[in-house]
Amino acid sequence: MTGADGRSTMSDAAPRPAGGPPGWFAILAIGGIVLGAILIVLQLAGINVINPGPSPTIPPTGQAAQRTWDQAAAALQAQGFQVQAPQTPYRPGEIASLVDVPRKLLQVVLPSDPQGGYVVVYELPTNNDADRVGREFAQYLGSGPGAVQYPRDAQFVLQRVGSTLVFFPWSAEANPDPRLPQLAAALQALGTPVTP
Repeated sequence: MTGADGRSTMSDAAPRPAGGPPGWFAILAIGGIVLGAILIVLQLAGINVINPGPSPTIPPTGQAAQRTWDQAAAALQAQGFQVQAPQTPYRPGEIASLVDVPRKLLQVVLPSDPQGGYVVVYELPTNNDADRVGREFAQYLGSGPGAVQYPRDAQFVLQRVGSTLVFFPWSAEANPDPRLPQLAAALQALGTPVTP
């Protein structure tokens, strides 16, 4: 169609389809699907890119962790518990601030739960660091993300002994051993309790 001056009044561009999302939206959706597929393939291949987990080389503990470990072992043995160095690896649900912190494990021998009874002694650089990180950890354990890491009825011993933290999670539902409260009480006698 032409106007009075002889020029075309219609656009030379191709007609735009009516309705539907813009093209960039489709590209974004396809890109999201491709990215999701890549992440799934990497997870299946054992490569965890979403939460890479702890560094493979956690520094060794020092004298502070050894002293606290010795105190925990003595307190537990005084209550009739047998303790040992763990035979299998163990890592509790923990906050990011503790992922690379040196730790020493102690395992209480529980006939009702041969794969349980783990006590973790974290060694931080200073008393203030232990206090700060301990409070963050206690807050995490009481939060939604922390709660899903443990059984519904889980209880926690979290004590600060100098620059170390002593951590023991336990659940009567998961392990009905009647001596668990006694075990927890023995650990609670160490240092001072950590609260959020």
